[in-house]
Amino acid sequence: MYQHYFIAALLIVMAASSATHALLNKTDSRSALGWIAVSIVFPFFGPIFYFLFGINRVQNRAVKLNYYLRKRHFESKHHQTYVFNPLKNIQIVSHQLTELPLLGGNSVEILYSGKQAYPSMIQAINSAKDYIYLSTYIFKPDETGTAFINALAEAKDRGVKVFVLIDGVGEFYSIRKASKLLAKNNVDVARFLPPKLVPFNIYINLRNHRKLLIIDDYIGFAGGMNISHQYASNGKNNPKDTHFKLSGSITLQLKHLFEADWRFATQEETNIPTPSCQDQETSSWCRTICDGPGENLGHLSIVIFSAINAATKSITIMTPYFLPNKDLIRALEVAALRGIDVSLILPKNNNLFYVDWACRHMLWQLVGSGINIYYQPGPFEHSKLFIVDSFYTLIGSANFDPRSLRLNYEVGVEIYDKNVATELTEYTHTVIMHSRKLTLDELRSRSLAVKLRDGVAWLFSPYL
Repeated sequence: MYQHYFIAALLIVMAASSATHALLNKTDSRSALGWIAVSIVFPFFGPIFYFLFGINRVQNRAVKLNYYLRKRHFESKHHQTYVFNPLKNIQIVSHQLTELPLLGGNSVEILYSGKQAYPSMIQAINSAKDYIYLSTYIFKPDETGTAFINALAEAKDRGVKVFVLIDGVGEFYSIRKASKLLAKNNVDVARFLPPKLVPFNIYINLRNHRKLLIIDDYIGFAGGMNISHQYASNGKNNPKDTHFKLSGSITLQLKHLFEADWRFATQEETNIPTPSCQDQETSSWCRTICDGPGENLGHLSIVIFSAINAATKSITIMTPYFLPNKDLIRALEVAALRGIDVSLILPKNNNLFYVDWACRHMLWQLVGSGINIYYQPGPFEHSKLFIVDSFYTLIGSANFDPRSLRLNYEVGVEIYDKNVATELTEYTHTVIMHSRKLTLDELRSRSLAVKLRDGVAWLFSPYL
């Protein structure tokens, strides 16, 4: 008898505690209401799920550590706050958020596949003389991953300082662990927030999704490409991706971001000195946008929102996962209604079917507003591209979904360069030519069962 009362009292305390915590700490009313409802309706499993997935345990720690990226001073003759009048509003917002300058004197090379990106990255590793920083979400020690491990080990042997940061959950995409193989070769390697039982900490939802390679202060790679042989081989079902080689002063901003992540993960410094920027006579102006559950939360969303509102001609988005918040949806709708050519390119066959279902539930309102949505045929496209007016490009690791824009540690790089944007625009137009345009009739003609399936998946979109 008393045992039943004890269990009932325990469940009430658990439900009340989690509901109260959600009420006091969540900044989105829908999220707070959802967690409160789950905690009350499911007084045992609800609080457990809230404890595992609903609490941002990293934010306070991130604020205390305080990313020192913006505190660094960049000595460069190509160092300005605002450069181009047509898109000045984007520059104002980005500068106010990051307190980082636009850095000129950069060159950008677009790498359209792993077959292009990986050899270029390994060649850069082989040419390193002072240091190598590598950060990735997934590092599979397959054929391609082994080539990276060997190159990093050889660099270490010839006296180069090598630091590798692998996400603690992303590493589990492979049975064999790249971190162990790197450690055997005396490479300094760390895992970002790995789940642990002793001492207990589980940061399942808070992942380092950044993909960065920085070498000797003058070469950097950024984008959405993990290290896995499936991006380098010609298999019919292997995914595609786009990566970028950056040369110039922007690599120093990326360098300091990696150093902040390394300090966050290890409580240690890399102790690599920072020289003055090595300027080049090139045309790309760039700025790093970092985003994550600490003080930088929402930076990418705000920059994207401001860029959508600043567009005067066209907006092109290519992303594998599209579940933006209501503000970004509304901004895209308004852009289309004021005559902007808005194109959204999605994969026809998504590798995460439940994300595809949730996405389909809300596409009708975009199509109804005049937004062009295209389903790209296979293989699965993992690229993340955002282009405005064939002049402004935002690249990086973030998708258009809550996991990237609210939970993960992500990095974006703004590129103000007509040549880069024009080349990517031409690339996306080629993709569109081989894609199928989605119609409002097609979305409305889905069966009731499919609509219900998509709707239920959409309800869980904040957690997908």
